[in-house]
Amino acid sequence: MAQPAAVKNVAKSVFALKAYDAEGKQIATSNGVFLSADGIAACPWSAVREASRVEVVDFNGKTYPVTHILGANELYDVCRVRVDMPKTVAATIATAAAAKDSKLWLVETADRRTQTTQYEVDKAETFMEKYAYYVFGYNNHKPTQGAAFVNEKGQVVGLMQQSVRSLYANAVDVRFISTLAASHLDINNSLYAKTSLRLTLPADKQNALLMVMLAAERQDTAKYAGYLSDYIRQFPKEVDGYATSALQKSTYGDWQGADADMQTALKLAADKAEAHSEYARVMYQKLIYSADTTFTAWTFERALAEAEKAYSLNPQPQYLHRMAQIKFSMGDYGDACEKFLSLAKKDMPTSEVYFEAAQCKTQLGAPKTEVLELLDSCVAVAPRPLTNLSAPYVLARGQLYEQMEEYRKAIVDYNTYDTLVYGRANAAFYYARHKCEVAVHQYKQALDDLAHAAYIGGADAPLYIAELASLQLRVNMNEEAVKTSDLCLQLTPDNTDAYIIKGLALVQLKRKNEAMECFNKAKELGDDRAEGYIKKYK
Repeated sequence: MAQPAAVKNVAKSVFALKAYDAEGKQIATSNGVFLSADGIAACPWSAVREASRVEVVDFNGKTYPVTHILGANELYDVCRVRVDMPKTVAATIATAAAAKDSKLWLVETADRRTQTTQYEVDKAETFMEKYAYYVFGYNNHKPTQGAAFVNEKGQVVGLMQQSVRSLYANAVDVRFISTLAASHLDINNSLYAKTSLRLTLPADKQNALLMVMLAAERQDTAKYAGYLSDYIRQFPKEVDGYATSALQKSTYGDWQGADADMQTALKLAADKAEAHSEYARVMYQKLIYSADTTFTAWTFERALAEAEKAYSLNPQPQYLHRMAQIKFSMGDYGDACEKFLSLAKKDMPTSEVYFEAAQCKTQLGAPKTEVLELLDSCVAVAPRPLTNLSAPYVLARGQLYEQMEEYRKAIVDYNTYDTLVYGRANAAFYYARHKCEVAVHQYKQALDDLAHAAYIGGADAPLYIAELASLQLRVNMNEEAVKTSDLCLQLTPDNTDAYIIKGLALVQLKRKNEAMECFNKAKELGDDRAEGYIKKYK
């Protein structure tokens, strides 16, 4: 059967695909077909799934980059991609499956040459109730993966697949490929992890933003930067894209790039007040957390001016909050405190705001009772049940109770904090709690806390071990005090505290000769206390 004229026209819609690894080495070649005039195309998934760069060569010999994946199916080895190119010639997709024994033509392209080969459908297996998987009769032609099978009307029926078990060619229904669409949550799908091609962002802004946030967690900085650029390109009037990009650049010390992002936001964003506030936030984050002194364009004064501009355009409480935070960092605790308190009384009665007001009061030297009142409110307004997000506020109140010598109340807060952080507080916390427990004669709990502090204390472990030995001596656990002192001396052989404590414990155990050895060793190491103990117990 002669090749119908309509088949020849499909050559304009078929392309050659080349995939490269990170070093620029070509790792795969195939064919593919344009499904729409704006560069949406179908091709084999295996050709692009591990690629760092993918490009296509069209009918005119021009090369264009593949930038995004719209969806993929690993089982059938097909995917739908986006090619960054001007308008192209899209293939017409067949609306119905080809029948058994019907003739189809395989249209292939390579080196700007097109080849057409006739095949006969041996069988068409139905999958997903409405799509066809074609198996063709034997043909000694060696086909190109991803080439298009076309009917006599010039309509694309399927995408070529070489059978791994035989010499027979297969094809996947192009109608199925046209439906492939990844969701915003598929960014966490391991299927797409190895390719540098990005998934397309959804049209919905919230879903697109969520996708960008999920991309940040994937720890692929190049891909994440690409998703940010995609988001800004798709939503150029939204501030959050520019702010997120600026914060990302700030992470790597690209302050000028971050500043350029926010300047663009001021020009293009629909919400000018939000743009000024986010500009202030980006500056504030850098000024607070970075030790850099080379980029002098950002100052607290300039950040404050941006925050004030935002508030003047739209007096929202979150903008006033930003102003208060900047004022606090500038050392203007009085004004910052007034702003925090006004927010707490009306628009933002949150734990964060009460806590910030308490910090201001502390810096202003206010009575501890005033600070405590704010911390009480801070904990009271926290969502119930309390979570680890509220843990810092509970800890701060516990520390204040300790300063006020309200040790039992401090212990209650410390216990709550320990629960909220799942028993994973640092050694300094357990040491602080032990001091409160000693003050109220809860010696067993104090001993346990000191032992735990020593266990997790790292380089400071010898200090906590010496404190543990001292407390054991205090509660007449003399044998334990000797053993703990020995452990301390194994870690720090010149620790005179350990020698003194061990000596005193040995005295209580009626082992004076050994005690004298400890006191003499402490004396040799320069501890002035040793001489007094030697005279007392000689």
